Amino acid sequence: MKRLAALLALALLAGCAGTGTPVQLPNAPHPSALRADVASLLHGAVGFSVDTPARAATAAGEGVTSTILYGGPPTPNSSLEKALAQQHISVIDGFISGVMFYWECHRTHTVAPPPKSYGKNTYCRTDENPRISSDAAALRVIGAQLDRDAKHDYIVGYWVLDDWAWWDSGSGRDLLQKVHALIVQKTPGRPAICGFGAGIGRGTHYFWDTGTGRNYSNGGCDMVGWYNYSNFGITHPESGNDLNWAMVGLLPAMAQTLGKYGWQMSQTPLMGIGQAWGGRYESRYYQPGLSTAQMQTQAAAFCKFGATTIAWYAWDDSGYVTQTQTPNNSPAIAQGIKDGLAACRGTWGS
Repeated sequence: MKRLAALLALALLAGCAGTGTPVQLPNAPHPSALRADVASLLHGAVGFSVDTPARAATAAGEGVTSTILYGGPPTPNSSLEKALAQQHISVIDGFISGVMFYWECHRTHTVAPPPKSYGKNTYCRTDENPRISSDAAALRVIGAQLDRDAKHDYIVGYWVLDDWAWWDSGSGRDLLQKVHALIVQKTPGRPAICGFGAGIGRGTHYFWDTGTGRNYSNGGCDMVGWYNYSNFGITHPESGNDLNWAMVGLLPAMAQTLGKYGWQMSQTPLMGIGQAWGGRYESRYYQPGLSTAQMQTQAAAFCKFGATTIAWYAWDDSGYVTQTQTPNNSPAIAQGIKDGLAACRGTWGS
């Protein structure tokens, strides 16, 4: 799936731009204070879509310890399952985020269409899975997946929330709480990780849709993952050297928004998700960046802010083209992952 990357453009169009101002940092959790359900991800390195044996070997060499798989965990006894085990890479099941997408997609074609002034529905152009038409339908599908996941001890958590339609912000909050209750019932001890995306602008500018945070609740999320990437949607090459990779102002703004809905980093840890691709994307877009130094800057900013897990997107995305630089083919990006993890370990060690 490519929603996490491609739909960021939609979020930026609807989001609020800002410049950095000093804000007091929230308290990062002390390792001894972490709940058991998130402790397995403490000081880990997570890679999105490490979904082939070759990518497993590449990711392990770059320091990755867990992977988020949108399509669910690997088939039992498959080559991917064996490769991940051999490389000591655990799995965070992203299946639930896909069900949440289908649920929200159906809403945007039925009860919550985009405003007429906005035009066409770019969140999902068609009702991609109309069977996921209610809370009950979503929970049945998710429950069946959790029953399957309960048999596999290499699954360490769930990626439950991804991009969202900006005009329907907050609509997933109640369902996420029901999903969390189902996780606790069927696979206790595995955290629900809620994702929230923002954009990196020029200088100290950033893009953050405050409505995005309305899906957060303490009853729905055990951990939050913030994925902040360079401004998406340009059509020509740029180096990205003038972009706000240190996320000045952005991280405090995100913390302030989620704090309004009860988030405290000391109770619900932060996973910082950095950009690990650059260049051509789909047929007409170009993602600015990406250098080793930019990646290290981004990781260091996340971890100094209080992130206790660092992650990178992505080893696989259906929007990538031949010219796209990824962790699979770019020595600079591979080194950026290593250097970013080293920067975080320096912060965690202190």
